[in-house]
Amino acid sequence: GTVPVLLYHAVEDDGSLIAVSTKQFAWQMRWLHEHGCQVVPLGRLVAALRSHQPLPPRTVVLTFDDGFASVYARAFPILVQYSFSATVFLVTGFCGQRNDWPAQPPGVPRLPLLSWAQVAEMDRHGIEFGSHTQSHPRLDRLPAAAVESEVAGSRAVIEERLGHAVDLFAYPYGRYDPISRSTVGRTYAGACTTRLGRVSCASDPLALERVDVTCLPPPLFRGVVSSWLTPYLGARRTLRQLAGIALRRTWR
Repeated sequence: GTVPVLLYHAVEDDGSLIAVSTKQFAWQMRWLHEHGCQVVPLGRLVAALRSHQPLPPRTVVLTFDDGFASVYARAFPILVQYSFSATVFLVTGFCGQRNDWPAQPPGVPRLPLLSWAQVAEMDRHGIEFGSHTQSHPRLDRLPAAAVESEVAGSRAVIEERLGHAVDLFAYPYGRYDPISRSTVGRTYAGACTTRLGRVSCASDPLALERVDVTCLPPPLFRGVVSSWLTPYLGARRTLRQLAGIALRRTWR
């Protein structure tokens, strides 16, 4: 079978392009609970992939990129309500600040990020944390030494703060190249991309597919645990590639 790894960013009620609303997130979690979905941490999925173990049917993984403070304020209480786990990827150099790292596109809203105290509290309640680098750069544009600093340095910071090992990573902007993938592979057991798709037994543990939830209206969200969502994800992948080609031609 295949497993959807759901990709979230913020949980805000301002209609932001990088957010789902509190009401939408609460409905989604209630739907997963009422339909018997097994919400497991990403680490468990990675371990199963690496050991070739099957996962229970209707398994779902929840991931949050960037570590927005709204995940603590709005998502965390709902996750606790259903005893759901989730995996949050932190940009360690910006915890307690805002998402105004150097590579941030101008149209993305600047929002507060989790403090280390909030991270520690969520960690105590079973929320899993991973690295999203120190400053959220495009790793495929950095020299090897800078990639090493971003990838390994961020892990060291989280481990020092939480007092236990951290084994998961998410590539900023979903971008990587052979050097950054190799560096991540030496440092982590599993890593997420932004490539649209569901994880299968053939998936690369260091380049896991995800389902971006911000673009999933309720009728499509109901398909996260069934195969009929696959054609939709394939169509969106194609549209994303065409948009990327058009953008590159515009900027030549």
